[in-house]
Amino acid sequence: MNDMTTEQKILVDAEEAAALFSMGKSTFWREVKNKNVPAPVKIGGLTRWRVADLRRCAADLANPPTTA
Repeated sequence: MNDMTTEQKILVDAEEAAALFSMGKSTFWREVKNKNVPAPVKIGGLTRWRVADLRRCAADLANPPTTA
């Protein structure tokens, strides 16, 4: 078992990525498909997301640009 927290990781799987957005995995995958969250990177047979990209996306969603 890995004792690292998400904040210490560079890459996370779909379950951890979904948790960062407080959503289930199926909802997260739908958001990936709709390009509302960053695309994953493929490493060998693994699908992972960069934590930095997810955090940047979450910040952008929390602070949408305002139009005047």
